[in-house]
Amino acid sequence: MSTRARIGIIQDDLSVKSVYHHWDGYPEWLGVVLQEQYNTGEKVAKLIDGGNMSSCYSDSEYDYEKQEYVKVDPRPNYYGGEDEKPHHNNSIQDFLKDARACEEFLYLFASKDVIELHENNVRGTIFETEGWRAWSVRPMYDKDYNIFNTDTTPVEIPEEV
Repeated sequence: MSTRARIGIIQDDLSVKSVYHHWDGYPEWLGVVLQEQYNTGEKVAKLIDGGNMSSCYSDSEYDYEKQEYVKVDPRPNYYGGEDEKPHHNNSIQDFLKDARACEEFLYLFASKDVIELHENNVRGTIFETEGWRAWSVRPMYDKDYNIFNTDTTPVEIPEEV
């Protein structure tokens, strides 16, 4: 089983650009890795620009010649292809409601640049300092088991693994 997640970054217009993350999406792993490895707006934007991924920090890949997994320097393991491009939400609120790929956790990064650009709008909110915020997601289903809404609850990201 996987613990699915969505990783996003707030854009200059307060929209959100995000990607799907398949493995180990819980805060104790993905949250910590994001805080340690992707801790600037530039690093997060580069990560998200690669598109949907299996993992943002994988230290192995399958070697088809050897028919086994081999160790590599840690890096994102992107799916690739036109259908795997980043997703766009018009607002933070839309991002928090749009967990349609059975994501269990959402992660959102606020960069220094966006904070400075919208200083009056973010003062006194959870976005007034640069960094990651996380939420757990509980989907709400209709009688035909279609997701019609999501309930999100803020969660803490631990300091380290």
